[in-house]
Amino acid sequence: IEEGEVVCIIGPSGSGKSTILNIIAGLLDATSGDVLLDGKRINDIPINKRDVHTVFQSYALFPHMNVFDNVAFALKLKKVPKKEIEERVEEALKMVQLDGYQKRSIQKLSGGQRQRVAIARALMMKPQVLLFDEPTAALDPEITAQVVDIIKELQQTGITQVIVTHEVNVAQKVATKVVYMEQGKIIEMGSADCFDNPKTEQFKQYLSHSE
Repeated sequence: IEEGEVVCIIGPSGSGKSTILNIIAGLLDATSGDVLLDGKRINDIPINKRDVHTVFQSYALFPHMNVFDNVAFALKLKKVPKKEIEERVEEALKMVQLDGYQKRSIQKLSGGQRQRVAIARALMMKPQVLLFDEPTAALDPEITAQVVDIIKELQQTGITQVIVTHEVNVAQKVATKVVYMEQGKIIEMGSADCFDNPKTEQFKQYLSHSE
């Protein structure tokens, strides 16, 4: 994966997509092979020390905190000055189109808004790599389109994104590189035009069933 790419990992349920994501994040240990970031092996580096951040399908937000406190959480732990926290939270919320939502209760937000709060929180750590696990699952088409727009905007900032999704139409809109998996193996990998010209029969079949 090159710096600044948007890599979409797609494939049927149980193919190993989320497993790969969790190994990169440090949530699972790899049984073999290495995870390299900038050419350095990071297998043994703990989650909080990796320059990688995950946006989970379940959002993993604190329901008793408002939007500001959720987004600012990690910066407060790091004892970042209050003024800097306020500026960075405001900047991140603008990026995800939630400007002015700082005091809003998490429990009063829609699924799409919660997803965007989770993205803003991930941006606080300025990670080299942002991992998404099914970022548009269970969202209606209008909200999905908003999340797609945010992923495209993030690409303009140069951040590298790895996205697990079963939604081919989402991958077609954002991917610069596509990885197709089945049963724990990468079957096909290529640029976004592989959707129009799949090289393997398995990927061709998968695409025909996804239409």
